[in-house]
Amino acid sequence: MKARRLKSALAALTVAVLFIWMNVSCESKTGSEKTLPNVVMVLADDIGFGDLGSYGGKVPTPNLDQLAADGIRFTDAHSPAALCAPSRFSMLTGNYPYRSESPGGAWNTSSPSIFSDPRGYTEAGHIITVGEVMQKAGYRTAFFGKSHLGGDVRDSAGVIIRDQKEISRMDLSKGVKNSINEYGFDYSYSLPSGIQHEPFAFFENGDFTPFDPSKPADNSSAKLWSNGSYPFENGSSEIVEHGKYPGIGDVDYNSSQTGIMLVDKALDFISAHLDENRQKGEDRPFLLYFASQAIHVPHTVPIDFDGDPSLVNEPVMGITGGATGDFVYELDVQVGKLLQKLEAEGLSNNTIFIFTSDNGALWPNICDFGNEEHDNNGPLRGYKASVYEGGHRVPFIIKWPGKVDEGVVSDELVLAQDWVATMYELCGQDMPEDQALDCTSLMSLITGQQNCDEALHPFVLYQAGYAYDGAIREGDWVLTVNSENIAEELFHLRDDPGQENNLIKDPQYSDLVSRLKTKFLKYNDHDNATREPRTTEAFRASEQPF
Repeated sequence: MKARRLKSALAALTVAVLFIWMNVSCESKTGSEKTLPNVVMVLADDIGFGDLGSYGGKVPTPNLDQLAADGIRFTDAHSPAALCAPSRFSMLTGNYPYRSESPGGAWNTSSPSIFSDPRGYTEAGHIITVGEVMQKAGYRTAFFGKSHLGGDVRDSAGVIIRDQKEISRMDLSKGVKNSINEYGFDYSYSLPSGIQHEPFAFFENGDFTPFDPSKPADNSSAKLWSNGSYPFENGSSEIVEHGKYPGIGDVDYNSSQTGIMLVDKALDFISAHLDENRQKGEDRPFLLYFASQAIHVPHTVPIDFDGDPSLVNEPVMGITGGATGDFVYELDVQVGKLLQKLEAEGLSNNTIFIFTSDNGALWPNICDFGNEEHDNNGPLRGYKASVYEGGHRVPFIIKWPGKVDEGVVSDELVLAQDWVATMYELCGQDMPEDQALDCTSLMSLITGQQNCDEALHPFVLYQAGYAYDGAIREGDWVLTVNSENIAEELFHLRDDPGQENNLIKDPQYSDLVSRLKTKFLKYNDHDNATREPRTTEAFRASEQPF
């Protein structure tokens, strides 16, 4: 423990010295010194390893392809889990999903906040988010989109609802509390369960915000929605996961417009941030966390992304010939709008832009990409919810002009939640020993300072769709272990990237299997008895400049 504290202190000292260098090298468009860059994090929903053009996809994704050309593209990056809810906890905290009270994720808006710490493991009393880290460093922070983070919702009598089947009794006027705004974000505009599950409504800073702003933000603007398709002027809405009982939502809810609304609010936030800086004479940076609804089912897109189907300035529907392909294209349009705003405001050169996905590719039987040659998973085995590579290997792109070289392709094994440790280092914030336990700063890697002979992660853990099915990876070796703690399969990824050849019964690997299984059971600890961080040592000992 003392050695770790010493390494942490050295890292903090190094960062402090580096801030002097950054103050000289980073200037805003007005010429004033800017200490820290803005950060935009885009978390896509269900985008697979092969969905982007830069990763071999056949659906047009020009903005994301340009993002990859302008920065570093990772070929061996992994989401924290093979499903979205647990991944979303990890992407905000830098912990593996099992560090939370609910290793499988907070799937319902009625679930307790995923950041709570009822067992008292953390000194802070809750699990700290990256938003809190960046707020402490002076950032203005905002969250947009799908959360899946739990919270407190109430019925008309003010009683908290915990039974997922009772969410339909939710009093929308009482909002969603104990959620993202209380955990590190100054502003939020969220779909608590995305576009697939109730409540089918937006909540701004936790308060119900009707699609039609002229309508009151109370239950008179609500209705119960059942499975089906509902036509609107600029695209049809669809409800897909409420066949057994209807779900509460906005009376004007339209799934095809949610992407437009999220982007518009994100652009408004950037404008308001800059206005506030000018009014207060500040030069504060911002964190914009954009959790897109694309491309989770239902695959409903607008006819025109600019909102006027009669003009069709920004057509989306019909671009690819398939509903899923159009949704991938819409995601690219969303990213393009964010990039264009940064460019128009003169912020591009002082903004870190990150893109990744919450899990691997969607199952083929629910997809229509319009192009038969499009393979959303490339050479990988398995899809969303699978412990195989296809369940969690995802696109991961970082652009940072002047700090990250253009057109770099990295084969380094990284975790998507590594961006959290990267933000700790960027902000010069000390990483508490009971927080961000399972992430490593990418700073030295993305800036070309890493020793290529040393792996960033000595080993990593994978979590499948079921929280207790997983795998451990060490170098090119992957061992899968089921929920009964039985080692089932052994693969060597360099020789067998498609995971077709199970080597577990080969006697020459018996010692390897035994060792990896022992390590997996030690560290995949759902009782959280093992609190030592494993993958943050590279950050704690880092002495490399940005």
